[in-house]
Amino acid sequence: MDSSLADLLNPQGVATHLSERGLIAVTWTGAGLAAVFTGLRLGIRLTRLKHLLADDYCILLALFFLVTNAVLQTLQAPHLYHIALTPLTGDIVHHVNMYTRYEFVVIGLFWSVLWGVKAAFLALFWTMTDNLPHYRRWWWAIVAFCFGSYAGCWLTSAFTCHPPSDYFKFAKCAKPIDQQGSVIAICYSTAVDILTDLMIMAFALRMVWSTTITPNQKVGLGIVFSLGAFIIAFAIVRAINITGRAYSDQAGLAVWSIAESSISVIVGCLPPFKTFLSRSNSTYESRYPPVYGGSGLSRRKRSVTQTTSWSETQLEQEYELSSRQVLVSAGREESPSRQGEILVTQDFTILREQRPGRD
Repeated sequence: MDSSLADLLNPQGVATHLSERGLIAVTWTGAGLAAVFTGLRLGIRLTRLKHLLADDYCILLALFFLVTNAVLQTLQAPHLYHIALTPLTGDIVHHVNMYTRYEFVVIGLFWSVLWGVKAAFLALFWTMTDNLPHYRRWWWAIVAFCFGSYAGCWLTSAFTCHPPSDYFKFAKCAKPIDQQGSVIAICYSTAVDILTDLMIMAFALRMVWSTTITPNQKVGLGIVFSLGAFIIAFAIVRAINITGRAYSDQAGLAVWSIAESSISVIVGCLPPFKTFLSRSNSTYESRYPPVYGGSGLSRRKRSVTQTTSWSETQLEQEYELSSRQVLVSAGREESPSRQGEILVTQDFTILREQRPGRD
């Protein structure tokens, strides 16, 4: 028997001290926590806005992938532990084949969870970049890269077996070149996962920096859009712990995968929670003077209630062409002589709070 296959069948790794029931408990604990945070996120959105937005549906899709993954890992667990703990027996072929079939889908769903959370942030930024062509072009570039990198994850997974047609055949994917392919697949998926997160974070922070909100508001939004750093940290830890061990420690691969995907969904649910961090901030009402379009656009006078809470806005932004003001532009403010600038105005929910000792 090939030595690599012998390593696959020998008791080792996380399975030696984490039982099958323990792995299933970890799997559903992660999925359950993600479901709780998703429910809280949707509750906040429905309470504040009375309806869901595109990014909420992306989070729901990511949660669906996560729960489906948990179901498949539960079904896969008996085969995984038979391979990890049981010496070579007559039914090992059946267990290896079943494990391999489940694992191919489980890995794909793992990536789908991560990319679903990325889609949630990108869906939010789509609304924010309406009629901002400079940012919209960058948005499309990031979306294209995310889509291509996601497809690449599936492709590299198929080439962890040479030739790929042998992927579901017993003992056909335990060659040294297959183990090298596994390392390449893990390194590639981790690299593009981190890179896409960094691109999304940089895009968001650039937009926040270009606005004319207060420094405190910029810091608050910067923190919200930097939450991807937690996902990046888990991606790095997962890669370190499973690289070179995917063949010999299947239980460890399952634990780290469910941990990263669950954390990813939880982090993706956090932006609306900013409302609780800024509840103590007072709100104030102001009126902008009429805005005149540089090319004969209609005049408008808007009533705006400003608040430091991102999630308290209705996120139904209206954009106007103006030659006088620029609230969000393509990274710079132009002189009044330049026609066709972008003015961003927002409708805000009016919140009034009664404080002790005040009328």
